[in-house]
Amino acid sequence: MDLRDWRFPEPAPRRRFSRPNALRDPLRTALLGGLLVMVVGALLPWMQAWLPYQGFFEISGFEGAGDAGLVLELGLIATALTWSDRAWNSRLAILVAGPVILGVICLLVLRIAYTDATIYLRSLEKYGGYGSLQPAFVATIVGAAIASLAGAVQLRRARRRVSFNLGLTGPTVAGTIGGVAGAIGGFIAGVRIAELITAGDIAGVSTSVLVIMAFSLAFVGAWVGAVGASSLARGARR
Repeated sequence: MDLRDWRFPEPAPRRRFSRPNALRDPLRTALLGGLLVMVVGALLPWMQAWLPYQGFFEISGFEGAGDAGLVLELGLIATALTWSDRAWNSRLAILVAGPVILGVICLLVLRIAYTDATIYLRSLEKYGGYGSLQPAFVATIVGAAIASLAGAVQLRRARRRVSFNLGLTGPTVAGTIGGVAGAIGGFIAGVRIAELITAGDIAGVSTSVLVIMAFSLAFVGAWVGAVGASSLARGARR
């Protein structure tokens, strides 16, 4: 027997740490950073108030209209589009423009939330109380602004490769109709599920769960409906 057969195997070379592709592009990293700040800010309390016989208490953005829930949902979708290499390098305008569109929508929602918060804080004065906005609310606005700006720069940078053509082919029309139908069905299902889950809960919790469930299932329904209808249309053509 050859003694060389008894030698220990060569040690495997150590793998070098490689950063994900999403963190190699400074613009992409800035966009992810803005979205991260926005998402974390949406999870933290947005206001602090004081009332006689009650003392200090914090108010989250999930209470009332549940604006934080919508910002959180849109922020997570924008994060997925930014992190995905396929979506980031896509030729489809809707995927490339997704982060900036969602970022601008979040800014509009936060503008409405700011107006509502100001009205609420002023209403405390007639009860002998007072309140103020928390740094988390300001951070949410700053994060949304950074994400919107970075997304706009990315869309401008990718304008040469992005296709804005809207071909009215059978699969395209079927996918659009299926996506709209799926979004409506998912939204209705999300509302119904949220009503069953939050039966008897306080208004803030009920609203936040309803927003998250409704928009989550609407997004899933739109994707399933668009892909399914488009696939059926392609199969019918064949």
